Amino acid sequence: MELAHKLNQPNSKILPKILKKLVSPADAKLLLMLPDEPAALAKQTGLDVDTIKQKLQEFLERGLVFPTSKGPQLARDYTQLHDATLSSIDKWIDNELLDLWKEFHEIEWIPSTAAGPGESFVNRIKVLPALKSIEKSPGISPKDFLPIEDVRALIKDADAIALVPCSCRRSMRRCDSPLNVCLQFNKSAKYHLGRGTGRKLTPDEAISIAMQAEEKGLVHTWPIRASQQLNEICNCCRECCVIFDGGLRYNNVEKTLEKSRFRAIVNDDLCTGCEECVDRCFFEAIEIIPTTSKESKAVIDQDKCFGCGLCVVACDFDALSMVLPK
Repeated sequence: MELAHKLNQPNSKILPKILKKLVSPADAKLLLMLPDEPAALAKQTGLDVDTIKQKLQEFLERGLVFPTSKGPQLARDYTQLHDATLSSIDKWIDNELLDLWKEFHEIEWIPSTAAGPGESFVNRIKVLPALKSIEKSPGISPKDFLPIEDVRALIKDADAIALVPCSCRRSMRRCDSPLNVCLQFNKSAKYHLGRGTGRKLTPDEAISIAMQAEEKGLVHTWPIRASQQLNEICNCCRECCVIFDGGLRYNNVEKTLEKSRFRAIVNDDLCTGCEECVDRCFFEAIEIIPTTSKESKAVIDQDKCFGCGLCVVACDFDALSMVLPK
């Protein structure tokens, strides 16, 4: 299918099945004509202008196209198509579509990242430390915590905020982590609000959702673009997220994911060896080591730590905190 070529997957066996589920042959031809004005499209297709406009609006709602200065444009690649279609309203999604995207994830997408992220990621993804981990760290002063890495400051600086379902968890369904925790900002928020797929949030509501995500053991990540403008904060699990699933499976997560500036440390006097931090760590950076015949303590491999702070959030004994490495 020519659409699969346009989405940088000319050899895929599964993406054409997804596209056939999403669009009819006539719709596919119209998508390949984009971008263009409704009047020009009407001439090319023989359809009237109102029908063309209705089709373009439907494409927008379904996550097939994105607004540009030249008019609606087909998704730039399969990653953008995946995220947009799976954040659509329930009207456009059924179990067959979810299963097809899951099949694509497991059989083609994740194996293609064995040598690194390749073309499936157009941006670096940066870890943002959990807000509660910074709050629980007396050694971190306000001047140490830059606005560009502070989830609260990033949210408050946004012009628009919207909440959408996590596209990865929606299709993969491997965990019981919350679904509606994907935060969209500025241009991306306006896109989702414009197509009726996002719920408008106040800054305080968005901060509350981010902190709830931390409590549930999800890592804040931010796709960094050249403009540095915030467009989304993802709250990722290790079971479903395409970043973590492939990166952890093939031990190359550092090729996609950039560590925060912070690292977690242990206060041996307060550590009980409960292992809660071990369960929370995506990166296998923590292990429990016997210190005496009766006691064990957490030990953190600083080279493996990504500075997400989930272990600090989970520690009920205040034995963990964040620091800036010297």
